[in-house]
Amino acid sequence: ETMKSAASIIMAAPEVVLHPMVVVNIADQYTRGVIQSKQDKAIGIILGSIIKGVLHIVDCIEIGFDLSGQDVKLSVDLFEDDYNLHKEAYPANKVVGWYCTDEDLNATHAKIHEKVTSWLPSRKTEDRLEADKILFLLMNPRAKMSDEALPIAIYSQDLKAIQKYKIQSDTAETVAVVHTAQEVVDQKEGSKLVHHYENVHRGLMMMRERLQLITAYVVACQEGKVKPNNSTLRNIKGICNRLPSMQTTKFKNEFQGEFNDTMLLTYLSSITKNSSSLGAIMSNFNSTFGTQGRSFMRYEDD
Repeated sequence: ETMKSAASIIMAAPEVVLHPMVVVNIADQYTRGVIQSKQDKAIGIILGSIIKGVLHIVDCIEIGFDLSGQDVKLSVDLFEDDYNLHKEAYPANKVVGWYCTDEDLNATHAKIHEKVTSWLPSRKTEDRLEADKILFLLMNPRAKMSDEALPIAIYSQDLKAIQKYKIQSDTAETVAVVHTAQEVVDQKEGSKLVHHYENVHRGLMMMRERLQLITAYVVACQEGKVKPNNSTLRNIKGICNRLPSMQTTKFKNEFQGEFNDTMLLTYLSSITKNSSSLGAIMSNFNSTFGTQGRSFMRYEDD
């Protein structure tokens, strides 16, 4: 009863909310597949939850596949392990559909859709929607930058009707996506978020210099070193009056919270960068020494 009503709410909702981290994860999987194994598709399961009658697609998990033969083969064993870990952090999320990268809807998608809908009944009811209510997300990886619309289409369970959706993100997702975006700024390649914070830092330094100048002028007027200018003092008083009235304790708590969030982001970025460097070193080591290097490492341990 509850699951049927939840599924009917989804199909009755005029829009589905798609979170940007889903798009980032699909694009990352597709890019890795093209570079590492020459695969031209990315396939996986999309996860989400119903909030106030609206379906929020918040994450996705990739699955292995084989489309070389006549039959479609999906490897869901690794998905189960990843999904169990995901459920520990986000217990409200369920399997709401699947995704694939391709230019247009074709017969292969119908075969995969049949496989997914036949696999879903084997799962627990609380971990999925009904098999005939799941969605299909199709993302075109070859879209042009000149295209006005996002190259993503979400189809209903019959693969005929296109479901309306909108993009929505929370603060944490926005920071993560902006930090992931790479672009060239002033002939420098890197995270867009880093360049943004560099501009903010320069602006704060300029504001600090001006505040020091105003403070020095007021002190000099008090000490009689400079003759006071009433017009200048009125302008300074006007600037001070623009400062918002706030409680000191509340301000400290909010400032400390933002400071901790910023430091956490910096810490996680450092961990990610160091992990990537360590992975590159291990990959180079294995490529250079191969099984001989691994034998040498075992000998050292002995």
